[in-house]
Amino acid sequence: MTKISIENTTGPFIHSVYFWLKNPENKDDRAAFEQAMKKMIRTNPQAISNHLGCPAVSEKRDVVDNSFSYFYMMVFSDLEAQNAYQTDPTHMLFIEEASHLWERVLVYDSISKTD
Repeated sequence: MTKISIENTTGPFIHSVYFWLKNPENKDDRAAFEQAMKKMIRTNPQAISNHLGCPAVSEKRDVVDNSFSYFYMMVFSDLEAQNAYQTDPTHMLFIEEASHLWERVLVYDSISKTD
């Protein structure tokens, strides 16, 4: 058996955001949400990596929740970059343009464990 060694560093900071749209079947709402999100992805200076996705059609299990409409993940170099993002104009514009489309947002933040 091969032993796998995993080392963590002092970063990055992972910002995971789940969105539930008010009208998830509405194509215009989905298009508006995606347009606002993609604009932020193109223009935001803090993120070093982005992922925008929808629920995967994976095996149904008790531990899998695919009730969300969209998942967005940003990777930041550190906590300070994530803090700057929270008040960045690109983030504020995204909220202004898209917040009327969602009914719920859930955020999970994680930073690499160093010990």
